[in-house]
Amino acid sequence: MRLWERLSGIIFRLLTRPYLKTFEEMSPEKILRRSLKLLDHATIQSLKDYIRSSQTASGGFEDKAGRPDLYYTLFGYLLAYALDLNELLPAIANYTENEIVRDDLDNVHLHCAAILSSQLHRDPVLHKILKKRIRQSLLSQLNRQHSYNYFISLLACYYMRDFKGLFFIKKYLSSLKVNDDLPSPVIASMLVLQHSFNKPVNDLEKRLLSFHCKSGGFKATQAAPITDMLSTAVSLYALGFAGSDIRRIKPDSLNYIDSLYIDGGFSGNEFDQEADIEYTFYGLLALGSLAG
Repeated sequence: MRLWERLSGIIFRLLTRPYLKTFEEMSPEKILRRSLKLLDHATIQSLKDYIRSSQTASGGFEDKAGRPDLYYTLFGYLLAYALDLNELLPAIANYTENEIVRDDLDNVHLHCAAILSSQLHRDPVLHKILKKRIRQSLLSQLNRQHSYNYFISLLACYYMRDFKGLFFIKKYLSSLKVNDDLPSPVIASMLVLQHSFNKPVNDLEKRLLSFHCKSGGFKATQAAPITDMLSTAVSLYALGFAGSDIRRIKPDSLNYIDSLYIDGGFSGNEFDQEADIEYTFYGLLALGSLAG
């Protein structure tokens, strides 16, 4: 590594590290582990069985069609890590490496691959290539990215320890616009981003809480007819991340999450009768956000 690259890395690390303390304390895997405090032994064993059954022969985790997919594999990895299913990790690592070699990953799958690789591989050349591709993706979209994409970029840069990428996100944070049409997952992402970089969050907290319903769940939009697990999980995570007082909504939210538990996993909403690995991740993320 050239001297100027090393110095640049040190400078950006110093600029961004003070803002990441909360994120390190509230990382998704730590919140998932917290959820286990609210579950009995039998439920934890059922969850483990379900997670094992969702891994395909390729090592990746299956989507709703039963095919292995990097997006679902990221959720599967985080669940396996949180529940100490270490025997699943080597196959996940092999699947991730094979997918990266294909080199035709879209933006979302590229970010998933980068996060998985940062946790499962020790190849510095691979890390450098992925870090460069993530940063190129970030820089090419900064002026038009949805705030949810900023959050995915934040996750990728955090796990890859790309401090320069984190600085770019911080720099462009002021370009994010808040309006009444934004769905709750986007408001939640903005809340996490704003709090990560010590920006004001009171208005975002109020906006996010406005999506909460008597059922205990959160709706994706104000006009949505029902609540859903994804919106509930990311909203509770963001509110907990920002240190919001959510004691008032905790009992109803716990009941809502429990109502979507099916056969060792979680479903997406009251009309969804099948669990999948993505919503199981969100179910435990929601529980963990309430367990603090």
